[in-house]
Formats: sequence, C-alpha cells, structure tokens
Amino acid sequence: MTENCREKIVSEKYVDFIWKSSWSPNGLESFFPEVCFQMINDFYDIYYVSREYLETRSRTDYEYEVFPKLYGLLENESLEASRILQIQNHPVLQLKGAGVILGFLDTGIDYTNPCFRNSVGKSRILEIWDQSIQTGSTPAGIDYGSIYGREIINQALESDIPFSIVPSRDEIGHGTQLAAIAAGSLDKETGWVGAAPLADIAVVKLKPAKGYLKQYFGVKADVIAYQENDIMLGLRYLHELALRERKPLVVCIGLGTNMGGHEGTCPLASYISAIGSRVGRCIVVAGGNEANQGHHFYGMLKDGQEYEDVEFRVADGEYGITMELWGSSPDVLSVSLISPTGEMIPRLSARSGNQRFDFIFEKTVIYIDFQPVEAQSGDQLIVIRMFFPMPGIWRLRVYGTNVLRRIFNIWLPVTGFIAEGTKFLSPNPDITLTGPSNAEIPITVGAYHVQNKSLYISSSRGFTRRGRIKPDLIAAGVDVKTIGPENRSVSMTGTSIAASVTAGSAALILEWGIVRGNWPTMSSLEIKQLLIRGANRSNNELYPNRSWGYGTLNLYSAFEALTRF
Repeated sequence: MTENCREKIVSEKYVDFIWKSSWSPNGLESFFPEVCFQMINDFYDIYYVSREYLETRSRTDYEYEVFPKLYGLLENESLEASRILQIQNHPVLQLKGAGVILGFLDTGIDYTNPCFRNSVGKSRILEIWDQSIQTGSTPAGIDYGSIYGREIINQALESDIPFSIVPSRDEIGHGTQLAAIAAGSLDKETGWVGAAPLADIAVVKLKPAKGYLKQYFGVKADVIAYQENDIMLGLRYLHELALRERKPLVVCIGLGTNMGGHEGTCPLASYISAIGSRVGRCIVVAGGNEANQGHHFYGMLKDGQEYEDVEFRVADGEYGITMELWGSSPDVLSVSLISPTGEMIPRLSARSGNQRFDFIFEKTVIYIDFQPVEAQSGDQLIVIRMFFPMPGIWRLRVYGTNVLRRIFNIWLPVTGFIAEGTKFLSPNPDITLTGPSNAEIPITVGAYHVQNKSLYISSSRGFTRRGRIKPDLIAAGVDVKTIGPENRSVSMTGTSIAASVTAGSAALILEWGIVRGNWPTMSSLEIKQLLIRGANRSNNELYPNRSWGYGTLNLYSAFEALTRF
C-alpha cells in the first residue's frame, strides 16, 4: 500500500470501477495510467481511476456492472415470536452464540453502549473497520479506513474521553440498533436481551458514497447512500477476520437497492453467494421495504400491440431519477418519452447509443443509455437518467420489435433516493425485493407484525425477475424494541430489523452445528433449509409465495425439525 493510493481511494477526483478479472489480463492498467486497485477475489477487483481520463469516454464504453450501485438503509416482541428465547434458555441447548462472530455492514456501532459488553464490562466487539477514518492502521491487504481491535476498544472504555482513543461513531444509529437486536447482551434490570448475547461482534462502518456517483445517478448530496464496492470489500474483511479467528461467521446486511436486474447477478450478489457457500459462513439479507412504494412497473405487450404507455408521477422538487428498464431476451425494445407539457423525445432504439436531451420549455435534462445485451443476464437494459424533471405525469412509451416473451420490468430508485410522491401510476408490488437480497445463496428475509400476525405492508415481495423463490422467510420487523446510540431504547420497523433477528438465530445454529461439532460442514444453505423446515405456515396460505416465502421464523421448530431426519 502507498499513502498515495489511500488518498485516491477516498478522493472525489477518482472514479471507482468494479472490474471483472476476465475482461482484461492487465485490468485497467492497459487503459489508464496511475490506477490503484483493491482485490476482492479471483473474479472481481476494484479500480480507482482519475476522472480526467474519463471525460472523453461514454458510459456505453463499459459494461453496466462496472459502475458501483448505490445502496440505502432498509428501515422505515421479536425474540419471543421467533422462539429464540426458548433456545437460549433450553436446559440442554442453552445456545447464545458463543464462539460465533456476528458481522455487520452498516453505519457503524456505538461501541460504548453497555449492551455490547460482557458480564465483567469488557467489550464483546472483536474489531471495527471504519472506512471513513483515514488516520489509523488499515486492514491487511486493504488500503483505506482504520481498524480498531478489542484491546484498544477496552482502553477507550476505561477512559473518560473514549472517542479520543477510538474515534469511530455511529452518527445515524442504524448499525447500532441492528447489532443490539442480533447480539445485545442481557440487561439484568429490564430483562432485555439480543438473539445471540454471547457472540463476538465485528463491524464495518461503511464510508458514504462519493459525491460524483450520487450526482451521476441523480441522488441528492445529503441522502445516505453507500457504494457497492465498499460493501464488497467490507464482506471480504469480515470473511478474512473470521479466517484469522478460526470462527464461524454470520453477516447481517440491512441495505438495499433497486439498481440491477433483480435476479441476483450483480457483483455484490455474486460475491455474497460465493462467500455464503463456504463452510462456516451464513449471510442474511433484508428483502427491502418497496412493496407499496410504487417503484416497480410490470409490463406485457399483447399480440398486435405496438407499444405500451407507462405513466409515472414526478413529485415537486425532484432533483433526479435513474430508471432502469429490463427486457426479456430475445425481445428488442425501444422507447420514447413524453413530458407533462407534451414535449417529446422521439422513439429511440438500441442503435441510438448514449444520448442527452435538453428540453426547450423546461429545465429537464435526460440521458438515455442502451445496453442491447447486458453482460450478466443477456437481457436488454435501458437506463434513463432524468435531472430536474418537470413535476407532473410523464409517459414512457415502450415499443416491442420482434418480441417473443413480451415482458419487461421497470424500477425507480429505492425509497429515500427519490421524493416520496415520485411513483408509477399503475405499479406492481411483486418483484420488489431489493438487491442483493435476490441472490441465490443468502437467507432473504421479509418482515411481519408480530402482534396481529399481518405482513408488513412495505415488505418487498418476490419472486426474482426470472422466478427464483424469494424471500426465503419472514421475521418480526414492525415496532421491534432495540437499543440505540447512548443506550436509548427505540422501536424500529423494516426488513433490516427482521434480518438482524434472523442473523442472531443463524448464530445460534452455527454454535450448535460448528462450535459444538454437531454439524461441522454447515453453510448458508444448510441453515436456510433448517429455518425453512421450522417456519410457521398458515393454513390460509399456499407456500412458498411471493409475500411470506416459506413462512415465519421459528427457531425452536427448526431444531425440532432435526429430530425428523
């Protein structure tokens, strides 16, 4: 590592690329001078290239997936409902996550919080990698951020000014709250406890997305967003930490995006599946809170139908929108766009390439990029980026040419990236699972209301775009009590909360399986199947389905299922 590269990695003057190793034997060094890179695995590297070398190049010069996607937070009497307490307190099992690492890729953690200390007041946090701080030691083989181990964290806890020793903070609180649900220690006064109160904790505080990338995708500068490549490196770090510690690892991911083909083939989803397939690894991903947000349109061109008009409303004050239209191979689609004032972009085809349109009677600027054959799916992709769009009803006209399957899907950005009122007028709540929850291997979790046993109205629905069964199951995710920064008691709602409950459950299974030697070859797949076998299922539902997956989390029943083998 050089300090020069450390500066480039976090600099706004450098663009981040996710580069597939097979695309070029020499990576991007063959295209650009003075690049820096970070290796993810044998398939992906992250390159950092000066923006001045990109000014003459179009986005269509590169594959779609080289641009890191932006991910947002998925937040909008859990342990009892999931029967986790029965496993913790069972006279024989008494599983509490001992010997297992629970990892979090999120907003950080309030390491001073008592719920992350053991019975003698020492920290249960094994290590923190804060990607946003550049003054400390970096992780092995990674050239940015700062790591803080348990020893220095305990030194900070003994100090009157702990943040002068370990300056990492969770200003937002989301990561702290998820970690408390999954791994919080027992509070003897209130009886509150997390799902795996004896597990070790490892945390990656993700650095905020670079401003240029937010600007490119039309996301306001003050919106909380994280980059795909930073999440991938965070997962690599947690995996390598677990290897060094020789302990099984559960990773909880409470982030999501509407970018990508909703089929689990993007770089992050592929990497998650690769790590999650390994023995001693389990990855749990929140399914998203998009079902009722109006951000998905499902289209089907009928026989003899030349085009379909897709209407969407743009809210007042909207800064930007990035909309992705995914076709179904071998169909070929083309589009035109009509503004609320009637100004029109004429029909464009894949041969049009990358074009910019400046409207005459309004400030709207639109870029339309065509990917005739998207590299991972083989399907056609049309990316429409709108800046300062005129408020009102827009019409996207979708034409079919020599269509066979006739199906197309369009997604607006995830909640939080656009104004609340921007949505399709005829949305479809299905196929709304956010990436990377549509990946094959991880456990994908939706949310429900424990008190009335109803599905959380925003819980994203499956299946994936090509019909893979997701979500896998549903867990408590409405008004769940947890502990936030400064030891405040808070309630949270959203699928990220359901994911943290499930991640804690997975830690107990790994303790039983690997730490105690009952099933030493466990991975995400085996844990997923145990949880599916133990899930509660209503007589009024047909399973698996798009909303509930295979049912609601019941850890005790998952262990009971073992007796039936």
